[in-house]
Amino acid sequence: MADTVIIHDLPPKEASRLLSALPADSFVFNALPAVNHCMGCFDCWTKTPGLCVIRDRHQELAHALAGCGALIILSRCVYGGLSPAVKVAMDRSIGYMLPYFYLDRKRDELHHQPRYKERMVLRWHLYGDATREERRTAEALAAANGVNLLAKECRVSFYPAAGDIPPLGGAV
Repeated sequence: MADTVIIHDLPPKEASRLLSALPADSFVFNALPAVNHCMGCFDCWTKTPGLCVIRDRHQELAHALAGCGALIILSRCVYGGLSPAVKVAMDRSIGYMLPYFYLDRKRDELHHQPRYKERMVLRWHLYGDATREERRTAEALAAANGVNLLAKECRVSFYPAAGDIPPLGGAV
């Protein structure tokens, strides 16, 4: 299992620069070209627990997320959210959780129960032009994703361009 999972939409030159110094046990998923959209069949919950039934390269990502210590998202910021390709990859990862719900009494919200015991650190590194409102939206969205994934920590960083993201080299 990978300790660090990275999902990105970086141009090839920037991907090479940023990801070349990662530890060998890292799992890197290039969201481009985009994988198929989630069909909403819920087979990842009922027929193949934790694994999407769409047979494409995303199935590797589903396995990597199970038990990872850190999930790092490198994405173009689009209207305060993830790029479409990264969003599809995240949507397809719903099998990471169980289909059952629990009530988070602190937040008065319903959330899916965890499938795995390990808790990850979640990092969003967003690049591209973003207004102050889009940054606030991205921070709120990342925090909500952190709650849904039961991340033990969540942080968002913004960069003017992909080339401004510092090399990841083991730093989570």
